[in-house]
Amino acid sequence: MLQKNLRFIGNLLIVSVLSVIIVNISSLPVYIYLIMANWFTLLVSFSLYAVIIVFLYNIYKTTAELRQFDFRPWRTRLNKRALLLMVIGAVIIVALAFGHAKLTAVWHITESGNERALDLLLRKNPLAMTLDAVIFGPIAEELSFRGFFFSYVLSDQYLGREYQAATIVINGLLFGYLHSGNSLVPLAYYTLFGMVLGTIYLLSKHDIRVNSVTHMLANLGILWLVPS
Repeated sequence: MLQKNLRFIGNLLIVSVLSVIIVNISSLPVYIYLIMANWFTLLVSFSLYAVIIVFLYNIYKTTAELRQFDFRPWRTRLNKRALLLMVIGAVIIVALAFGHAKLTAVWHITESGNERALDLLLRKNPLAMTLDAVIFGPIAEELSFRGFFFSYVLSDQYLGREYQAATIVINGLLFGYLHSGNSLVPLAYYTLFGMVLGTIYLLSKHDIRVNSVTHMLANLGILWLVPS
């Protein structure tokens, strides 16, 4: 049992490092757009995003198959449960965003680096960054943070609830840290954001499409409904 748990912890450490590398690579289109914001770089960025998303999906699919992790292919029909999970997950995340916005305003908390960068880019080109925040970004992040991460850690010998719960927490903390740094309130918000998505992934029986759409709806709701 001890050896099994140590192997599980080792898998968490390995996949956390790999996920950071993959997420940084998947953020390359945004960096290109940051260097010079025009329609040419926008076209290049979104074309690159499409290539990266295909690449990330293949990494996810290959990892799941190698580690005997059950996942739902793209072409599987969505059921009512999946649609309900999308709506519930998005509503919970938007509610968290409202709470975070209120605490940030009341306690005069400085925005995280991720939030400042997003606000700046939204002001420079609202259409481009809305597409990034609502479509390309969520898909890329879900394939890396949930798809690859969970399929690497939760192989057939780690399907117990204690392993699932630990994976959700560690995955949420990693998601939170990469989005907020070490500022406490943003870290708590983004960690809960990630934990909701991790829970949705397991409840949907490993359907990354449910996660991607949940993340899209949540980001769209945050952009439209949550005061900045």
